[in-house]
Amino acid sequence: MKNKIIIIGILLLIPFRLFANPFPKTSYEVLYKNNIRIYPSEVLFVFIDQSVLYDNSIKNKAYQMVGEWIADGRAVEVYSFSSAQPGRYTLRITGGRVDDAPTELFIDNLKRSERELFTVMHSRQRGIARRVVLHAMSQAFNESRDEIYHTDIVRTVKEMSEYIKQYRSDVKNVLMVSDMLENSQITSFYYKKRIRLIDVDKEIMKVSGKNMIGDFGRNVRVYILGLGFYNRTAWRPQSENYLDSDRINNIASFWHKYFISSGSAVIEIGKPMMFGKIH
Repeated sequence: MKNKIIIIGILLLIPFRLFANPFPKTSYEVLYKNNIRIYPSEVLFVFIDQSVLYDNSIKNKAYQMVGEWIADGRAVEVYSFSSAQPGRYTLRITGGRVDDAPTELFIDNLKRSERELFTVMHSRQRGIARRVVLHAMSQAFNESRDEIYHTDIVRTVKEMSEYIKQYRSDVKNVLMVSDMLENSQITSFYYKKRIRLIDVDKEIMKVSGKNMIGDFGRNVRVYILGLGFYNRTAWRPQSENYLDSDRINNIASFWHKYFISSGSAVIEIGKPMMFGKIH
């Protein structure tokens, strides 16, 4: 009977399909108990630009960083984005909270059957959450298309910054997986399908003049993976087969100033590869 109860509890913890996008319930929710904390200690927002066909090194680095970051008491949300065209706007794929580590007082106040059930579920919830998150990221990568000509990075950041600002957590992290090559009605880093050597200050003024600077609330840390990543596509000229350091550095400088102006701290910009981790 005891084993049957534990199995039922684990099934309640697992989403309808193990690799489906619904995030697993916390062990506290399954037992109708309050989490140790009202809100998660930290949260990570992962944004995957679907206008880029990333190579395995970029994707594997993203999986590694996010997988290593997931821990007790933290929350994570995964989004895909590219442009405002139907089916390509910002979409939340999955998101939820990882179990808080229980206190001795919490464990002591559980009934014996509840304690046994909680112990088993808690040992599995983080692993299930990790698999769901990585599957959601894989889905976003697999649905990327190089024929998406427009990328609304500025609009995505602007709109999502308002949501992130209101999100209750002590520490907030944003991971942008993108080549960061803006190509929208707001501004474009392209000219005749070639990537421009942008004037950083002019571009910042242009975006600011259209009221498209975000507002994160000054407690967000930003990481960028993939800036300047270059993948040959059918719509780019054959002569445009690489990005020189001047163009990459100016694009990196633009985004550094943009995120600083949005009230966030820029921790690392990978050009394209990041070498650190999400703290």
